[in-house]
Amino acid sequence: MRIKSVGMGYFLAIPDVISILNLVFGFLAILMVIGNHLTYASLCILVAVVFDSVDGWVSRKLNREDKFGFGKNIDSLADIVSFGVAPSIILYYIGLGISDWAGYLMAIIAVLTLVCGMLRLTRYNVISDKINYHGFIGFPIPGTAIIIATYYLSGLFNVAVAAILMLFAAYLMISTIRYPKVDNYYIIGFGAVMILLLLLPINVSIGAVNLPALALFVLSLVYMFMTFLEFFIDTEEALTAENVNRNIGQVREITADKFSGSLSSAKDAFKIMRENINKVSSGEIIGEAKASDKEDEVEEEKLLNISTGEVESE
Repeated sequence: MRIKSVGMGYFLAIPDVISILNLVFGFLAILMVIGNHLTYASLCILVAVVFDSVDGWVSRKLNREDKFGFGKNIDSLADIVSFGVAPSIILYYIGLGISDWAGYLMAIIAVLTLVCGMLRLTRYNVISDKINYHGFIGFPIPGTAIIIATYYLSGLFNVAVAAILMLFAAYLMISTIRYPKVDNYYIIGFGAVMILLLLLPINVSIGAVNLPALALFVLSLVYMFMTFLEFFIDTEEALTAENVNRNIGQVREITADKFSGSLSSAKDAFKIMRENINKVSSGEIIGEAKASDKEDEVEEEKLLNISTGEVESE
């Protein structure tokens, strides 16, 4: 395919401007970390997440034909800064504030997270047009940034827990686990409201806990760990309509068998209970109980005779 022009106007479109705003706020987050303003840095990351979410929506609304992949590449370059470099620097800076050794350890984890994020974005650019799946292969890198930013803003931040979460995120980003796109408008609206509450000068907290940040943090964790079932099913085959219907039919058969077995057991138990009630009403069980009591009395009398020596004299 021949290129008619190499001028920037030939490639640049409105969605790309939004991606650039994503990059700008990612870079501002890095500057905030350098200035020791970690709260502002975390907020800048969340604003970058908003722009990253909007650029794709605008592109679809404008029916953009990105023949050369310019928009896809500029989006990935912005993401690696906003959601790879910025969160990694936050993690390192917090570790460095504890001790030099904690800083070294956090630096290793930060580098690992950054490299895995870059690999995930590169793989996405390579395979996005070659697979028939409406979702993500591997944990999306914006999710990693949301976890770090909201965890810090929540007021419950612990650097050891954050390091463990980033190790999980690093692995999940380069894994082949499939993550669905969040298309639910209620979830999107809820997330937007939570971010808005964090950006506005409104205190929505209980003690030191920031509720909007905590809600976003928990929601992100649920999304990150929700697809671990990928380890146990073959998604290439198991999620086809034919296999899903077959599996549902098998579940119904098993459920029906279990239910019928339980129903038979209940009928048998009810029958035995009814027979016992009839015996009580006719005096059979009472008579058996009296006979048993009489036998017990005879045994006790024998034991008493043995202890007094009467049995031996006999």
